[in-house]
Amino acid sequence: MTSAQTHSINADAIAEIKSVKASNLDAEAAKAKLGPDSLMWRDFGTYLYQFILPQAFIMQTAHPMVDRAVAVDQKYKKNPWGRAKDSLKLLWPIIYSKPQDAIDMGVRLRELHRSIKGVDKDGKKYHAMDPEAYAWVHMTGYDALLRLYRFFSNHKMTPKERAMLFEEWKAMGTMLGIIDKSLPQTEEEYWERYNYLVDERLEKGPVLDELLDPMFIYHHYPRPPKSKMPMPVWKAIALFWGYTQNKVILGTLPTRFRKKINLKYTKTDRIMFNTFAFLVRTFYPMLSYEKQYLGSVRRVMDDAKANPDAYQL
Repeated sequence: MTSAQTHSINADAIAEIKSVKASNLDAEAAKAKLGPDSLMWRDFGTYLYQFILPQAFIMQTAHPMVDRAVAVDQKYKKNPWGRAKDSLKLLWPIIYSKPQDAIDMGVRLRELHRSIKGVDKDGKKYHAMDPEAYAWVHMTGYDALLRLYRFFSNHKMTPKERAMLFEEWKAMGTMLGIIDKSLPQTEEEYWERYNYLVDERLEKGPVLDELLDPMFIYHHYPRPPKSKMPMPVWKAIALFWGYTQNKVILGTLPTRFRKKINLKYTKTDRIMFNTFAFLVRTFYPMLSYEKQYLGSVRRVMDDAKANPDAYQL
């Protein structure tokens, strides 16, 4: 039995879950780092960021505590469009909102996660606020942002920008209710913790087997809501989308993790991913501002330009 399989909710974890309250968090100071002049504001709401999200979900779900919750809920395959809509509605406002609205959304997210708990089909308990798992889900975000810059952006981050991004990532963690002892305070601590969890906790379970299947979208995604496109057309799109997304996931996953779960990454996979990444770096910058950002995000950004004082504490 691996250490990943033995991770469970203990008395200390329960005490930490109960200790996280909005009144204990320096949410205002955290939000001040996530305003319109932040890197997160610039990048988090782009369509470009969507390319890296599937990889982050794979890394999150590889934690056994997250895997249990996802396997029971099954929203990832029973209502994938609803899951995407909920993520946009709940997580993105932590960045793209007026300060008090963002703080309130952080409280709402924490309380929502408190209710996600239960027992899986094997009798193992899970809780979305398990300190290690909850922090791990957020940890995948910083690595994903770095990989976004590495693979899909022509902009090379300076050391100053990287340090700024790390501080913003910590601030977002505070907004989400992750207490300091669960949140790495330096990048050195971050990578030490990240690599430990990859080596000692993560595993490939049934959910990952499904998510890593190139046919997953074809088999489980219905047509987009309100779409009237012919089903054969949708199936063709789903087939291409699933195959392409699979190559992007393989290319953006950490080598350390691929080796851990014995995931094949062939020379052909690498060539296809590198070609895709090159095309993104070449053509994405040609898009207009309006087409680079999610619609709901763009409206908030436009409002912040028109009413800058409303987005300052």
